[in-house]
Amino acid sequence: MLASYSCDYLHNSGKVCGKACTRPEGYRHHYQAKKRYPCTDCGKPTGSASRRCNLHKRGYYMIQYVNRLREKAMQNEYPRG
Repeated sequence: MLASYSCDYLHNSGKVCGKACTRPEGYRHHYQAKKRYPCTDCGKPTGSASRRCNLHKRGYYMIQYVNRLREKAMQNEYPRG
């Protein structure tokens, strides 16, 4: 039972490796590599935690920052107690 799986690693070009392999995790050069996901805005493969490429991740982190500031302001405006 040789090569019963195919590697699903995404190259930087966006194409799947597709090589035959014996591990369900993927081809021997790729199974330890960082998983890549398509960008939520443009579809380009990225390994970012936000699942956005370098071009689009600035907006994601800016929104996160603004939301933290809003929550902090709301806590200061209405103190618990």
